[in-house]
Amino acid sequence: MKAELVILGVLHRGNFHPYEIKRRLVNAMMQCYTEVDVGTLYYAIRQLAKGRLIRPVSRERVARGGVRTVYAITPQGKQRFQQLLHECFAADGPVSHTLYEALLFLHLGDLRLIGNLLERRIKKQAEAIRKVAVVRRQLSPFLATGGLHLLDHLNAQRRLDQTFLSALRTDVIAGAVHDVPDPRRLGVIESKRKSR
Repeated sequence: MKAELVILGVLHRGNFHPYEIKRRLVNAMMQCYTEVDVGTLYYAIRQLAKGRLIRPVSRERVARGGVRTVYAITPQGKQRFQQLLHECFAADGPVSHTLYEALLFLHLGDLRLIGNLLERRIKKQAEAIRKVAVVRRQLSPFLATGGLHLLDHLNAQRRLDQTFLSALRTDVIAGAVHDVPDPRRLGVIESKRKSR
């Protein structure tokens, strides 16, 4: 989990305490592809506060007698968030390693820049597919079954990522990017799931 990115992203929606930040990440399906570790989250929040990217704005008493600190994103935090978000779209590697968290906040990015970054990634992906095809042609007579399956998987994964990136870029270029219909519901999805 890219904790710095996701915390700053969640705080674009409002001021929240760490437990609410975690709950909103879970409600945004993050648990489907990464662990939302509470220790990592709290550590990252302390580091962001120390770096003045977020700031405490209030404290709330909780039923068990403790106190929760509510945080807000600062202007420097918003700048850092944009930098981190755009770095994800520029990064090399599989979509699952570089973009999953960033996709939750796509609507907050500079779509013109993201469109350009995606175009570069698509070209790199095409080159990676070509390289795998060359290696497959050259080495297939010498490879064991496992090696052949590995190359087939690399080819399939890179083609899948290329198709995904192309569809995403189409939406970005068309301006067909939006936030969730009702952001307030992100805070209540988990309670409805538990009551079933």
